[in-house]
Amino acid sequence: MPSIAPPDKRVYMVSDSVGLGARTAVPAAFPPDWQVTVDGTPALFVEQLESKHVRQRMATSPSVFGDVAIVAGGYNYPFWDPGRFDRSIDSIINAFHEAGVQRIYWVTLREVKPQYISESAWRGVQPYYWYFPTVNEHLRAALSRHPDLTLIDWAGVADQPGLTYDAIHLNPVGAALYSQLIASTVMETEHRPLAGTVTKVPLGGVVPAAVAVNLAAVDARGAGFLTAYACDPSAPFVASSTFQPPQITATAAIVPVAPDDSICVRNSEGVHVVVDVTGVFPAGAGLVPITPTRAADTRAGSTRQPAGVPLRVPIAGLPGVPADASAVAVTLTATDAAADGFAVVEPCDAPPSATSSVNFRAGATVPNLAIVRLGDDGAVCVTANVDTHVVLDVVAAFDATADIGLVDGVRLLDTRATAPGRVPAGGIVRVHVAGEHGVPADASGVILNLTGVDPGGAGYLTAYPCAGGAPPTSSLNLTAGEDRGNLVIVAPDAAGDVCVSSYGPTDVVVDLVGWTGDVFVGSTPTRALDTRLATTG
Repeated sequence: MPSIAPPDKRVYMVSDSVGLGARTAVPAAFPPDWQVTVDGTPALFVEQLESKHVRQRMATSPSVFGDVAIVAGGYNYPFWDPGRFDRSIDSIINAFHEAGVQRIYWVTLREVKPQYISESAWRGVQPYYWYFPTVNEHLRAALSRHPDLTLIDWAGVADQPGLTYDAIHLNPVGAALYSQLIASTVMETEHRPLAGTVTKVPLGGVVPAAVAVNLAAVDARGAGFLTAYACDPSAPFVASSTFQPPQITATAAIVPVAPDDSICVRNSEGVHVVVDVTGVFPAGAGLVPITPTRAADTRAGSTRQPAGVPLRVPIAGLPGVPADASAVAVTLTATDAAADGFAVVEPCDAPPSATSSVNFRAGATVPNLAIVRLGDDGAVCVTANVDTHVVLDVVAAFDATADIGLVDGVRLLDTRATAPGRVPAGGIVRVHVAGEHGVPADASGVILNLTGVDPGGAGYLTAYPCAGGAPPTSSLNLTAGEDRGNLVIVAPDAAGDVCVSSYGPTDVVVDLVGWTGDVFVGSTPTRALDTRLATTG
């Protein structure tokens, strides 16, 4: 009699005909020491899968159940009674709870598109393909009812040809991809921090006033945000970064450091958290950390901020902002935009800029850190090229003693227009910064806005001192075809150069925001936290 695997390596899967097309491929996709049981029957509703397979197994062979259960059902959907489907979701999840399952996964349905299948398959799927997106909407809604439920995003992967015999049933290529997605999702989310987890990140060394970090969110269970703060329980949970599955997102932040030389990161939804440190702001050197203070939020009104119309935001006099502040660090968030676009935050007395502070997609919520000089009137202005709501939070200020210089939007590199041209996968571009546009030869850091334009696939950019070589970190994560930007504060090397490496093909834009002296001590980016590598409490 074969031995039974421990619960954390025991998987039970129940499916209709689609998942059954990968009945042998799914167990093969897991490591050999995992025990994977696949049950199912074609053309059954979810409640029938529960009664015929899940409940039967509970009665006759409960040892098939461990920590993990997977449902690959929903193609047989009672479209005339959507509430019935919701009830069947809740019922089968409750059955798994009774069986002792800890983590439940549900494979989303392929949302069939004609360009990825044959004409005959498209004709054949007409009676029922239309409700597949509705099923996925019900599955996403179930996440709020079931904290232990995670979706396996087959819908997000299946938009490619050659995966099925018809429109949905898997051929060997599709079965392999489907199975790999299931296994990787299960294993990569095994130790993912739950919603509301606070992770303490020790930094090591002398306690600075603040630290410059890049926050990345990976394998998110649902939409949410990260808050980085000085481990003060009374700190407000203001978003430092937002995320939306299945994308990997990265956002820069300046975070006050706790007296024990640590910072804390709270995730509002289940997600893996990665923290890369790019440098520190020494105590007493001119950076003044501020409890995040909301300076503007156009959502309080009835309309979005109109395209091309500057939103003036008074900063002087806000709590924590010193009277002699010359500049502030802010989190600029664009949300519910009417179309894809970008926004820039700059002094109100500056000429219109050709650069951007944040790039966003229609309807999305996208934040980015910005460091901006205060105008003579103590205000800053936010301008977007499309109608959008704007949120501005002040997170730090630079007093009159801070050795920092800011410029009003200078473009250093745009590979769309200049050599070396589009950056290939594995490519590196070198940008000379020392002596350019007022940057001192001995600058400890340069403040750049880094943008990937029209990426050819999922990937990332890393900015670093050239002489040290590319570190195993990322400054900006990219998704195919989507323009994204992120602020980076990076130390130039001894030659005054900064390099940008790219994991995938993309155009790269580098805008100079400013430079720092002894207010900032830059370093080659180092990874301080990656919850994918260890269990998080």
